[in-house]
Amino acid sequence: MGTGDTVNDIRMTTISHYIQRAVIIALMSGVLWVSGAGAQAQVLAQNSYTRLIKKGVQQLENGKYEVARDSFEEAIRMNDAAPDGHFGLGMAYVHLREDHRAERALIRAMETGPQEAAPYQMLGELYYRMDDLDRAVAHWEKALQRDPSDPDLRARLERIKRERKTEKDFNRDVTSHFLVKYEGREKIETGRIVLRILEDAYGDIGRELSYYPSHEIQVILYSNKQFQEVTDAPGWSGGIYDGKIRLPIGGVERETPGLRRLLYHEYTHAVVRSITPTVPTWLNEGLAQYFEGRTIEPRQQEALKRIARSGKLPDLKQLEGSFLGLEGNQAVYAYLFSLSAVQHMIDEYGLYRATIILEELAAGADTGKAMSNGLIISYEVFERGWKNSFE
Repeated sequence: MGTGDTVNDIRMTTISHYIQRAVIIALMSGVLWVSGAGAQAQVLAQNSYTRLIKKGVQQLENGKYEVARDSFEEAIRMNDAAPDGHFGLGMAYVHLREDHRAERALIRAMETGPQEAAPYQMLGELYYRMDDLDRAVAHWEKALQRDPSDPDLRARLERIKRERKTEKDFNRDVTSHFLVKYEGREKIETGRIVLRILEDAYGDIGRELSYYPSHEIQVILYSNKQFQEVTDAPGWSGGIYDGKIRLPIGGVERETPGLRRLLYHEYTHAVVRSITPTVPTWLNEGLAQYFEGRTIEPRQQEALKRIARSGKLPDLKQLEGSFLGLEGNQAVYAYLFSLSAVQHMIDEYGLYRATIILEELAAGADTGKAMSNGLIISYEVFERGWKNSFE
């Protein structure tokens, strides 16, 4: 089950609001430009700086992180004393996964705007991704000191504190692509089994999607109790991906088909989120089920036909949001609809078309445009074809 990468899921509207507000504050306070310069030259410089910041924000929103980086760097060369350019540059580097450069830029944003919560929050997210939970907690606490009214950050902080407490004595094993954490030396073999399967998934799914994540992917193995305490996942969940793969697998002693399916499923979420931070849930979950090797059984196919004949198949737009709030039976059908739609896509258009859709989403297209560009037909025509396939 995929719940999203927290760093990637930070709302661009929040970033835009923060940066634009910082520009206004700086202009009003006279921070940006030294008085005494010619009035016309000063206005021209201010306008140029503001245009670069707005341009960088728009490029971030459209997923054009390299050109956004260049825009913010140019703005910083014009003025190094305001926080907005540094914060935008840090965000661009976060998305480019150049973590140490992102860290430097965000620290500079903190130094130039010490009263602002956003740089502290983003640094916390960065440290969390780097698996430095102590520094993540410290920076989120500082962000809350500056903005105590943020309930989402407060809830997230409490969750990460539980995670830190649970994982403080976990062991670690690594390969060139994965870091796996687990409790107890007796689970060394469990960690090795998981890593071996994940390396297989890295190759198999990479070949199918022509994509291999360049960053290390973290995998955390919990007992069932620990999994519930840390994630608050619904009872029907066999694992989640929220920027890290989290699995309640206990003391696995050997590889099983079920374990392989679970790991391929969650690794698919990691790959999809590496390609694009924004993806409709039905496509995300459908691909994860496809790569785990799940197929639609005859009785499930008959159930889909009955639902289709009754006119109760949902529109795919209804399946674009999170499945986390669904009850057990609702979740079963949401996953079944997702697999059916993705299987129809692959059968009719080829798996490579799904890859194009993900790339279009990564470039900033909405779902409708991404589907149209990827399949060469509209979202509505695809959906109609899927529904008609049950006749």
